[in-house]
Amino acid sequence: MATPHPPALHPSAALDRWRRIEALLHAWLEQRRRLLVLLCSIQGLEGFQRPGSIQNQVREFCQLLMDYISAGHFEIYQELVREARLGAAHRGGTINLASRILHQLDPSTEEALAFNEDFDTDDHCLSQLEVLPERLTRLTEMLEERFALEDQLILSVHSRDTAERARVLNF
Repeated sequence: MATPHPPALHPSAALDRWRRIEALLHAWLEQRRRLLVLLCSIQGLEGFQRPGSIQNQVREFCQLLMDYISAGHFEIYQELVREARLGAAHRGGTINLASRILHQLDPSTEEALAFNEDFDTDDHCLSQLEVLPERLTRLTEMLEERFALEDQLILSVHSRDTAERARVLNF
């Protein structure tokens, strides 16, 4: 038995929904930009031996990292999957692709959580200071993969939806 497709949204309701998701994505991607700026700033610091110069930035980075990861998992990804389901009648395979991408994000989520656990407080940071450069390098590599997967998810669901909306609404 075939699974039923979700009912089509009225064009104005669909456009409003798309605009809301677009605003969420812009805010989230701005958060990603701030995360990257802070990460580069921390990596560029000379002399990890001067703990006072780095503890505050690492703590701030951990908070921003957790906010970014949480927003992705608990808001952005759910909205994109919902958007994929709503457009499922028009595009085969998008939901499967989204599911596969979400599964591929798990290792970078685990690395981010482990990094946060190890460096989220001044005491943790101080006790782990000598391994911080190595951990930052590993986290950076994982985040690069994560960002590429997230971009693929956005492009496969939301950006494709942009073209469909424009066509339907004659933009």
